[in-house]
Amino acid sequence: MQAVMFDDYGDDSVLQLREIPAPLPGPGEVQVQVTVASLNPVDFKLRDGMLRWLRRPKLPAITGKDFAGQISALGANVTGFQVGQRVFGSVDPMPGHGTCAETLVIDTGLIAATPESVSDETAACLPVAAGTALQALQSLAQLRAGQKVLISGASGAVGASAVQWAHATGAHITAVCSAVNAAYVRVLGAQVLVDHKTQDWSRLGTTFDVIFDAAGVSTFWAQRRQLAPKGIYLNTMPTPGLFLASVLAGPVFGQRSVPFMLKTDAGLLKQLAELARQRVLQPRVARVIGLEGVALAQRDMKAGRVQGKVCVVMAPHPGTPTPTRERPRA
Repeated sequence: MQAVMFDDYGDDSVLQLREIPAPLPGPGEVQVQVTVASLNPVDFKLRDGMLRWLRRPKLPAITGKDFAGQISALGANVTGFQVGQRVFGSVDPMPGHGTCAETLVIDTGLIAATPESVSDETAACLPVAAGTALQALQSLAQLRAGQKVLISGASGAVGASAVQWAHATGAHITAVCSAVNAAYVRVLGAQVLVDHKTQDWSRLGTTFDVIFDAAGVSTFWAQRRQLAPKGIYLNTMPTPGLFLASVLAGPVFGQRSVPFMLKTDAGLLKQLAELARQRVLQPRVARVIGLEGVALAQRDMKAGRVQGKVCVVMAPHPGTPTPTRERPRA
C-alpha cells in the first residue's frame, strides 16, 4: 500500500510517499480500506515536533488522524461491525499509524458507522475539527440557549463547526475572522462579526459567558475582562502558560481557563455522525488532493492559506465506489 511518512521531525520536506506492507488487524481492531483522509493542523504540529513537550509520535510515522473508508477485515473478538461496512474515525497517532495511507488498522473504540446520507468526504472531515468544537462547547462549556459566546478563528474548520453547533443550540454568537470570510461565517449563524485585522477582539466592550479561542492565538489573561464572572475561556493550543492560568483562574477570579486536547471515542463519533446526518454540521471542503499532494497541503495549512478542510482521496480499491469530489463551499 502507499502511505505518506516521515522518519524525523521537521518541515514538510520530511514527508515521503512510500510503498509499505498493509497492516493486519489484531484483537479488537478492524482493517479499513481508506477512501478519504482529511488533514488537520495537529498533523503538521506533530510532524514539526511542536508538541514534543506534550506528545511524541513513534517514528517512522504515517501522517494524518482523520479518515473514512470501508472495513476490509475484522480482528479477533470484534462485534458490531462487518466487512464492507462504511465507517469513519480518528486514529491515535502516537504509535505512528496515521491515516494518509491506503489501508489502516484501528481499535473499534475509535470508529463509528457512516450514515448512508453522509459522504465519505464529510465523514472524514468530522472527527478532529467538529469533535473539538463539540467537546469544547457542549461537554466543557455546557453552552446553552441565550448565552453569549465569542469564537475566534470562526472561518477555520474548528471555528466553523463551533459556529454551526452554537447556532443550533440557540446561543448568541460573536465570530472573529477576516473580512473576506465574514459572509460565509454569517451564513453559518453568527450574529456579530469582528474583523481580526482591523479590530482588537480582546476589547469589544461586551461580556461573554464563553470565549472559545479556536485559533489558539490569545490567552486567558488577554480575554479575562471580557468573561462573565463565572465565564469560561477555552483554548485549543495547550501551552505551559495556559495550564498555569487554568490553576489560577478559579481561585483568583472565579472564572475558568481550560486548555484542552480532544479526546475521541465512539460515543463522540456517533454524535458527530448524527449531527452531520441532520446537516447541523456541514464541513467546508477547501481542497481535494491525492497522497502526492499532502506535503504541499500541510505547508499551505501551516501558512494559513487554507480555509476549511483538505480531503485526501485514495485511488479506488477494487469494488469500492469512487468518492464524490465535493466542490469548495463558499
